[in-house]
Amino acid sequence: MRAALASVLALGIAFGASTASAENLPPVVWQDRVILPHEGAAALANVSHKLFLNRCTGGCVVQPTGFMQDDSRTNKSSIADSPVTLSAFGLGDARWNELVTCVKQTFLPFNVEILTADPGAATSHFEVMITGGSSTQLNPQLSAGGVAPFISCNAQYNNGLSFVFAANDMEFLCGAVAQEAAHVWGLDHELNKDDPMTYLDLGSSKRFQNVDAQCHDGNIQPIPTCRCGNAKQNSYQYMLQTFGASNLPPATVAIATPVEGQWVKPGFPVRAQIMSEITGMGGGALSIDGTQTSMVAAAAPLSFNAPTTLAGGEHTVTVTATDGGSRSAMASVHVKVTAACSATTPCAANTYCIGGFCVPGRDVDGGLGTTCSSNDNCISGQCGTADGESLCTGGCDAAGKCPSGYECLGEGTAGVCWPSSDSGGCSSSSSDGGPLALLAGLGFAVIVLRRRK
Repeated sequence: MRAALASVLALGIAFGASTASAENLPPVVWQDRVILPHEGAAALANVSHKLFLNRCTGGCVVQPTGFMQDDSRTNKSSIADSPVTLSAFGLGDARWNELVTCVKQTFLPFNVEILTADPGAATSHFEVMITGGSSTQLNPQLSAGGVAPFISCNAQYNNGLSFVFAANDMEFLCGAVAQEAAHVWGLDHELNKDDPMTYLDLGSSKRFQNVDAQCHDGNIQPIPTCRCGNAKQNSYQYMLQTFGASNLPPATVAIATPVEGQWVKPGFPVRAQIMSEITGMGGGALSIDGTQTSMVAAAAPLSFNAPTTLAGGEHTVTVTATDGGSRSAMASVHVKVTAACSATTPCAANTYCIGGFCVPGRDVDGGLGTTCSSNDNCISGQCGTADGESLCTGGCDAAGKCPSGYECLGEGTAGVCWPSSDSGGCSSSSSDGGPLALLAGLGFAVIVLRRRK
């Protein structure tokens, strides 16, 4: 929590001594919530899916009302101490539009309709008044950045009215709006800094998280159980139970590299991107042949490296990722991994032992002797230039020898293997499968050699 915001959202004044749940007890204000004394365990059902964001243009007139009689349609609130006109949102149209966009993104995974025009007294809806004043306008005993009636988790409740008091920080306001609206729907505070139901890391981007989170009290300390006696809270699943999923196209994953059917060396890089209408990411994982090999936290694009111990042959590469709405997507490609080779382990037909790996020849894109423009174009990882040609190459062995059909340009391990200038080649040629060493530190197009005649 940022110090400048600590007194805004994290502090509240209790109106009662306990939060007992007997039906005949009055509500209790605790931190930014008014707790109504009910118990249960189910998410809300049969409630309005409309959430009105009210910028209080010209001021919002709020009338006090009795316990459990809050009504957004008539601007009645059990939190109000007396009739009051709350100040208008005063940060201008551009900041308001920024806030509305953020709130829409926060609720995008769910079937919640965000409104900026009053649907009217005849239409059931939930409402958050976003005002330019302070919580003391609503009630002199309040000190909070937002406040809401905290309805029981099994109440059939519509037309809830909550409040957020504007600060010049759109991420903070966006999280506050989401939190106060969701309190009315039954969600508690939780110890997950990425979720809008937390006091942690205020002012950063928040999205409902599909994880079981520990709940916390007003001092951001863990509490044994969340509302209704649940050990933990999953805000994302609760929202899905309450409102259902939004009608959005599914998220997809695109693997940029490697491409389908590509030859690669063990340890090859994998780059992927998740595409979704819901912004943000929840991380991703790389699997080879169905076995997960690595994970990354939220990042775009996703970046992995395959295991360096991967055996030669065909393998299936799968990237799984989640978007900002915790929706999962995956994509797969098939690759051909170069096998290891040595003096005692020769390569299969039509492949050549270069730097300890069996690399295909000119009949395969990126194979030994094929045209290249960068090291990334070559399976060997080396693109060289000689006599104006740029070809995929690899280092000669210590004796200055190369596989059959290739000659060594240069001396010993300082040389590289190049297609032979004639059918006989040079005396430096060795039999297929002989061990060779890659030229260390080779950069793009840095080999400038004269062809040996």
